[in-house]
Amino acid sequence: MKWLFVLLLVVNVVLGGYRYLQDTRPNSDARIINLQMNADKIRVIPEPPRPKRTARTACLEWGTFGDLELERVRAALSAAGLEARVTESKSVVTANWWVYLPRQRSRARMERKANQLRELGITELETITEPGRWQYAISLGAFRMENSARNYVDLLSTSGVRTAVVGEREQQVSQTTLTIRAPSTSESTRLVELASRFPGSDMRAGECQS
Repeated sequence: MKWLFVLLLVVNVVLGGYRYLQDTRPNSDARIINLQMNADKIRVIPEPPRPKRTARTACLEWGTFGDLELERVRAALSAAGLEARVTESKSVVTANWWVYLPRQRSRARMERKANQLRELGITELETITEPGRWQYAISLGAFRMENSARNYVDLLSTSGVRTAVVGEREQQVSQTTLTIRAPSTSESTRLVELASRFPGSDMRAGECQS
C-alpha cells in the first residue's frame, strides 16, 4: 500500500503544478484588450503620393517664311481666327532662290522701274547698284524654296508685274517659323488646308517647348 500512497502524492503534485501554471499564464484575451487600450498610439503610414503626370500640350510648327510671304500667312491665320495663339521665331538661313527684275540699261532706268513698282503697291524691293553681274537689277524677294519663289512671281503677275523672274542666288536672309499652340482637331485640319496654299512650307506636329 505504500507505493499507492506515493503515486497519489505524485499525482497531486503534478495537478497542483498544472493549476499553478494555468493561473499564472498570461491571458491572450487580456492582451487583446491591452492592445485596444493603446489604439490611439497606432499610426497608419499613408502611401507616398505618386508623381502626377504633366499633360503635354501639342503644337504645330509652320515655316519657314520670308518677310514677303509672312504678311500673307499672318492674314490667313487672322482670317481663320488663330492669330491669338501664334508665336513667331526668327532665324537666319541660306536662300538659294530669288525673284527679281532683270538688270536695266542704266541706273536711271532702274530707279524709274522701281518707282513704277511702288505705285503698284510693291514696296518690298531692293535696287542693286554694286558693280557685277546683277548691277541695276531689282530684287523683289529671296526664298528658301523654289516653289515659294515661283508662287510669288504668280502673285506679282496679278498685280501687273509681268517681267519678274526666278533665279538662283545664294544669300543670307531672315526667316520666320510660326508655332500654333494647342489647335483643336478642326483647327488642325484648317491649318493643313492653309499650308497647301503655301507650297514649299513645312508643317509638323510636336510637343510645345513651353
